[in-house]
Amino acid sequence: MAVKINIKWSREKTAFEFKDRQSLSEIRLGELRQCCHEWSRVPISGITLIYAGAMMKDDNAPLSCFGIKPNGIINMMGTRPTKTDIQTLTTNGDPEEYALIVKIQTTMDKARQLASDLLPKFQAAVQDYLRAHPPPTISPPSSTSASPDSNLSEDQGALPTTATGGRPEDPSRMSAARKQLFELHVGLSESFMQALLVFDGIECKSNHEVARATRREAVKETQAWMDQVDDLQAQVKACDRAMRR
Repeated sequence: MAVKINIKWSREKTAFEFKDRQSLSEIRLGELRQCCHEWSRVPISGITLIYAGAMMKDDNAPLSCFGIKPNGIINMMGTRPTKTDIQTLTTNGDPEEYALIVKIQTTMDKARQLASDLLPKFQAAVQDYLRAHPPPTISPPSSTSASPDSNLSEDQGALPTTATGGRPEDPSRMSAARKQLFELHVGLSESFMQALLVFDGIECKSNHEVARATRREAVKETQAWMDQVDDLQAQVKACDRAMRR
Protein backbone atom coordinates (compact mmCIF):
# COMPACT_ATOMS: atom_id res chain seq x y z
CA MET A 1 0.00 0.00 0.00
CA ALA A 2 1.45 3.37 -1.04
CA VAL A 3 1.72 6.32 1.30
CA LYS A 4 0.28 9.55 -0.09
CA ILE A 5 1.28 12.99 1.20
CA ASN A 6 -0.57 16.16 0.19
CA ILE A 7 1.39 19.39 -0.27
CA LYS A 8 0.12 22.93 -0.79
CA TRP A 9 2.46 25.69 -1.96
CA SER A 10 0.75 29.04 -2.35
CA ARG A 11 -1.98 28.28 -4.92
CA GLU A 12 -0.35 25.11 -6.19
CA LYS A 13 -1.09 21.64 -4.88
CA THR A 14 0.40 18.22 -5.39
CA ALA A 15 0.54 14.81 -3.78
CA PHE A 16 3.60 12.61 -3.42
CA GLU A 17 3.19 8.85 -3.42
CA PHE A 18 5.77 6.64 -1.75
CA LYS A 19 4.81 3.32 -3.30
CA ASP A 20 7.47 1.30 -1.51
CA ARG A 21 6.49 2.52 1.98
CA GLN A 22 3.82 1.14 4.27
CA SER A 23 3.49 3.99 6.76
CA LEU A 24 4.64 7.51 7.58
CA SER A 25 7.15 6.08 10.04
CA GLU A 26 9.16 4.81 7.05
CA ILE A 27 9.52 8.27 5.47
CA ARG A 28 11.96 10.86 6.75
CA LEU A 29 11.19 14.56 6.61
CA GLY A 30 14.34 15.10 4.55
CA GLU A 31 12.95 12.81 1.84
CA LEU A 32 9.76 14.83 1.67
CA ARG A 33 11.73 18.07 1.53
CA GLN A 34 13.75 16.67 -1.38
CA CYS A 35 10.52 15.80 -3.22
CA CYS A 36 9.25 19.34 -2.66
CA HIS A 37 12.51 20.71 -4.03
CA GLU A 38 12.32 18.60 -7.19
CA TRP A 39 8.69 19.57 -7.73
CA SER A 40 8.93 23.31 -7.02
CA ARG A 41 12.61 24.04 -7.82
CA VAL A 42 12.80 25.98 -4.57
CA PRO A 43 16.25 25.43 -3.00
CA ILE A 44 16.14 22.83 -0.23
CA SER A 45 17.49 25.25 2.37
CA GLY A 46 14.75 27.70 1.40
CA ILE A 47 11.87 25.27 1.95
CA THR A 48 9.76 25.53 5.10
CA LEU A 49 7.18 22.83 5.78
CA ILE A 50 4.30 23.45 8.18
CA TYR A 51 1.61 21.10 9.44
CA ALA A 52 -1.23 22.13 11.77
CA GLY A 53 0.52 25.44 12.43
CA ALA A 54 3.80 23.84 13.56
CA MET A 55 7.06 24.03 11.65
CA MET A 56 8.55 20.67 10.67
CA LYS A 57 12.28 20.96 11.36
CA ASP A 58 14.19 17.72 11.93
CA ASP A 59 14.97 16.22 8.53
CA ASN A 60 16.00 12.93 10.16
CA ALA A 61 12.66 12.53 11.95
CA PRO A 62 10.01 10.16 10.55
CA LEU A 63 6.85 11.85 9.33
CA SER A 64 4.84 9.86 11.87
CA CYS A 65 6.14 12.07 14.69
CA PHE A 66 4.44 15.17 13.26
CA GLY A 67 0.89 13.93 13.84
CA ILE A 68 -0.12 13.97 10.18
CA LYS A 69 -3.66 12.70 9.76
CA PRO A 70 -5.08 10.86 6.72
CA ASN A 71 -5.68 13.35 3.89
CA GLY A 72 -3.92 16.02 5.93
CA ILE A 73 -2.26 18.84 4.00
CA ILE A 74 1.28 20.04 4.61
CA ASN A 75 1.86 23.67 3.72
CA MET A 76 5.09 24.54 1.97
CA MET A 77 6.70 27.97 2.02
CA GLY A 78 9.60 29.13 -0.13
CA THR A 79 10.52 31.25 -3.13
CA ARG A 80 11.73 29.94 -6.46
CA PRO A 81 14.67 32.16 -7.43
CA THR A 82 15.30 33.41 -10.93
CA LYS A 83 18.64 32.89 -12.66
CA THR A 84 19.30 36.61 -12.34
CA ASP A 85 18.68 36.50 -8.59
CA ILE A 86 21.10 33.61 -8.17
CA GLN A 87 23.83 35.10 -10.33
CA THR A 88 23.52 38.52 -8.71
CA LEU A 89 23.52 37.51 -5.05
CA THR A 90 25.63 34.37 -4.77
CA THR A 91 29.32 33.53 -4.90
CA ASN A 92 29.24 30.91 -7.65
CA GLY A 93 25.62 30.75 -8.80
CA ASP A 94 24.56 28.11 -6.25
CA PRO A 95 20.78 28.27 -5.61
CA GLU A 96 21.28 26.77 -2.14
CA GLU A 97 23.51 29.69 -1.19
CA TYR A 98 20.85 32.03 -2.54
CA ALA A 99 18.26 30.45 -0.23
CA LEU A 100 20.56 30.91 2.77
CA ILE A 101 21.17 34.55 1.90
CA VAL A 102 17.43 35.18 1.58
CA LYS A 103 16.82 33.53 4.96
CA ILE A 104 19.48 35.67 6.61
CA GLN A 105 18.22 38.85 4.96
CA THR A 106 14.58 38.12 5.83
CA THR A 107 15.44 37.52 9.48
CA MET A 108 17.65 40.60 9.52
CA ASP A 109 14.94 42.78 7.99
CA LYS A 110 12.58 41.81 10.82
CA ALA A 111 15.22 42.50 13.47
CA ARG A 112 16.14 45.82 11.86
CA GLN A 113 12.50 46.89 11.73
CA LEU A 114 12.09 45.98 15.40
CA ALA A 115 15.20 47.95 16.32
CA SER A 116 13.94 50.93 14.34
CA ASP A 117 10.48 50.83 15.94
CA LEU A 118 11.17 49.88 19.56
CA LEU A 119 14.80 50.55 20.47
CA PRO A 120 14.42 54.37 20.41
CA LYS A 121 11.21 53.98 22.41
CA PHE A 122 13.03 51.87 25.00
CA GLN A 123 15.91 54.37 25.18
CA ALA A 124 13.50 57.28 25.73
CA ALA A 125 11.50 55.37 28.33
CA VAL A 126 14.66 54.49 30.26
CA GLN A 127 15.82 58.12 30.29
CA ASP A 128 12.38 59.26 31.49
CA TYR A 129 12.47 56.63 34.23
CA LEU A 130 15.96 57.63 35.39
CA ARG A 131 15.00 61.32 35.48
CA ALA A 132 11.87 60.51 37.48
CA HIS A 133 13.89 58.44 39.98
CA PRO A 134 17.14 60.31 40.70
CA PRO A 135 19.61 58.69 43.11
CA PRO A 136 18.52 59.35 46.72
CA THR A 137 20.61 61.53 49.00
CA ILE A 138 22.64 59.32 51.31
CA SER A 139 22.31 60.30 54.99
CA PRO A 140 24.72 59.24 57.73
CA PRO A 141 23.53 56.04 59.42
CA SER A 142 21.88 56.39 62.82
CA SER A 143 21.43 53.95 65.64
CA THR A 144 17.72 53.78 64.93
CA SER A 145 18.09 53.06 61.23
CA ALA A 146 16.63 49.81 60.04
CA SER A 147 19.06 47.36 58.54
CA PRO A 148 18.72 46.93 54.79
CA ASP A 149 17.31 43.66 53.61
CA SER A 150 20.29 41.89 52.09
CA ASN A 151 18.11 39.22 50.52
CA LEU A 152 16.00 41.40 48.27
CA SER A 153 15.42 39.91 44.83
CA GLU A 154 17.18 41.49 41.87
CA ASP A 155 15.27 39.62 39.19
CA GLN A 156 15.00 41.63 36.01
CA GLY A 157 11.24 41.86 36.39
CA ALA A 158 11.31 43.01 40.00
CA LEU A 159 10.22 46.51 40.89
CA PRO A 160 11.97 49.05 43.07
CA THR A 161 10.63 49.24 46.59
CA THR A 162 8.17 51.91 47.50
CA ALA A 163 9.40 55.12 49.06
CA THR A 164 8.57 53.74 52.49
CA GLY A 165 10.68 50.63 51.99
CA GLY A 166 9.58 47.02 52.02
CA ARG A 167 10.02 44.24 49.54
CA PRO A 168 9.98 44.84 45.77
CA GLU A 169 6.55 44.98 44.25
CA ASP A 170 5.25 41.99 42.34
CA PRO A 171 5.69 42.40 38.54
CA SER A 172 1.93 42.19 38.12
CA ARG A 173 1.64 45.35 40.24
CA MET A 174 4.25 47.42 38.44
CA SER A 175 3.74 51.10 37.87
CA ALA A 176 2.83 51.98 34.30
CA ALA A 177 6.30 53.37 33.58
CA ARG A 178 8.15 50.39 35.06
CA LYS A 179 5.85 47.90 33.35
CA GLN A 180 6.51 49.58 30.01
CA LEU A 181 10.26 49.16 30.57
CA PHE A 182 9.80 45.53 31.54
CA GLU A 183 7.73 44.74 28.45
CA LEU A 184 10.04 46.59 26.06
CA HIS A 185 13.11 44.87 27.50
CA VAL A 186 11.59 41.40 27.28
CA GLY A 187 10.24 41.98 23.77
CA LEU A 188 13.49 43.32 22.38
CA SER A 189 15.73 40.78 24.11
CA GLU A 190 13.67 37.78 23.05
CA SER A 191 13.32 38.97 19.45
CA PHE A 192 17.02 39.69 19.01
CA MET A 193 17.93 36.39 20.65
CA GLN A 194 15.62 34.53 18.27
CA ALA A 195 17.33 36.23 15.33
CA LEU A 196 20.76 35.22 16.65
CA LEU A 197 19.56 31.64 17.04
CA VAL A 198 18.40 31.63 13.41
CA PHE A 199 21.79 32.88 12.26
CA ASP A 200 23.56 30.32 14.44
CA GLY A 201 21.52 27.52 12.89
CA ILE A 202 22.43 28.47 9.31
CA GLU A 203 25.29 26.35 8.01
CA CYS A 204 27.20 27.87 5.11
CA LYS A 205 29.63 25.85 3.05
CA SER A 206 33.20 27.12 2.87
CA ASN A 207 32.67 28.26 -0.73
CA HIS A 208 29.50 30.20 0.14
CA GLU A 209 31.51 33.36 0.68
CA VAL A 210 28.64 35.81 0.21
CA ALA A 211 26.35 33.90 2.57
CA ARG A 212 29.08 33.65 5.19
CA ALA A 213 29.80 37.38 4.99
CA THR A 214 26.08 38.21 5.11
CA ARG A 215 25.60 36.05 8.20
CA ARG A 216 28.68 37.52 9.88
CA GLU A 217 27.42 41.09 9.42
CA ALA A 218 23.92 40.12 10.55
CA VAL A 219 25.27 38.61 13.77
CA LYS A 220 27.46 41.66 14.40
CA GLU A 221 24.61 44.13 13.92
CA THR A 222 22.09 42.13 15.96
CA GLN A 223 24.57 41.61 18.79
CA ALA A 224 25.17 45.37 18.89
CA TRP A 225 21.44 45.90 19.42
CA MET A 226 21.45 43.26 22.15
CA ASP A 227 24.33 45.06 23.87
CA GLN A 228 22.38 48.34 23.78
CA VAL A 229 19.34 46.67 25.32
CA ASP A 230 21.45 45.03 28.03
CA ASP A 231 23.17 48.34 28.85
CA LEU A 232 19.84 50.15 29.18
CA GLN A 233 18.46 47.37 31.36
CA ALA A 234 21.55 47.57 33.58
CA GLN A 235 20.88 51.28 34.10
CA VAL A 236 17.30 50.55 35.12
CA LYS A 237 18.36 47.84 37.57
CA ALA A 238 21.00 50.13 39.07
CA CYS A 239 18.31 52.76 39.58
CA ASP A 240 16.04 50.17 41.20
CA ARG A 241 18.80 49.09 43.57
CA ALA A 242 19.51 52.70 44.55
CA MET A 243 15.85 53.20 45.41
CA ARG A 244 15.92 50.16 47.70
CA ARG A 245 18.63 51.62 49.91
